[in-house]
Amino acid sequence: MKLFYLGPENTYSHSAASKSAAAISPSPELTPRVPLETVVSSLVESGGESSLALVPYYNYLEGLVQESLDLIYEKDVYIVGSQRLPVLLCLGGYTAVKPEAVYSHPKALAQCSQYLHEHYPDTSLVPTSSTTEAVGRVAAAGSGLAIASKAALQANDVPILTEDIGNTKYGVSNFTDFFLISTDPEPLSPPDSKLTMVAITPHVDRVGLLRDILHQIAYYDINLAKIHSRPAIDKVENAGDEPQMFYLEMICRQDEERFLRCVDALQYRFSQPGGLDAVRVLGSYPPLSAN
Repeated sequence: MKLFYLGPENTYSHSAASKSAAAISPSPELTPRVPLETVVSSLVESGGESSLALVPYYNYLEGLVQESLDLIYEKDVYIVGSQRLPVLLCLGGYTAVKPEAVYSHPKALAQCSQYLHEHYPDTSLVPTSSTTEAVGRVAAAGSGLAIASKAALQANDVPILTEDIGNTKYGVSNFTDFFLISTDPEPLSPPDSKLTMVAITPHVDRVGLLRDILHQIAYYDINLAKIHSRPAIDKVENAGDEPQMFYLEMICRQDEERFLRCVDALQYRFSQPGGLDAVRVLGSYPPLSAN
């Protein structure tokens, strides 16, 4: 079994993949791929037999990773598990001279903006393709600063200057949620699947459309964890010049009677006559072990 993830090694995606692999039996072989689209394409091209992929879904400070949800939808794969990983970013490098730049992935730089503004307000922030690349550049040059995980800095023998420099919000430290995806819709552990992702593409656009969708969901006593909107991926007739679609994270399992009845009702009300279904179930996902 292979588990494809967004490489390279010693990134947070690698840490999440390692943590996920430890909770899956038999433990899969970790296989890095770049970029994110190749992670999902590798899963599809593998035929899906004994393969999984891991993609980032949501960061507490930065929000939704839109590309991941879109790839799941477009590649017709399913979410079968989830993994939450604390993001503890560290500052490493060399301070014998005034640093000319701080290197890291754009997301990591944004997630440490408070610390950087306080301690390095006049230092250039240089984006890299990954936090691992940032550490490699600093290690090779023997100068500069990098923001990355403690493991990445240690693996490259770059001195750690300050640990856990990430922003906090409402007293909560940063984390990233990841999805385990598969070509098989069966969740990794059905009894523990408390969340289900649904994509809804209405065939109309009118005042009160989203209200009516939410009213239908509430009628079946289903609560929502998150809701995301974006321009529709599929071509939609009779939905105006800028048709929208919605990703809804529902607090229920996909095999519950109330969920099945809700999906039927949404299909009936919002699908195109003789055309595109309004609702696609992207999967239920139990949280994997946090150990």
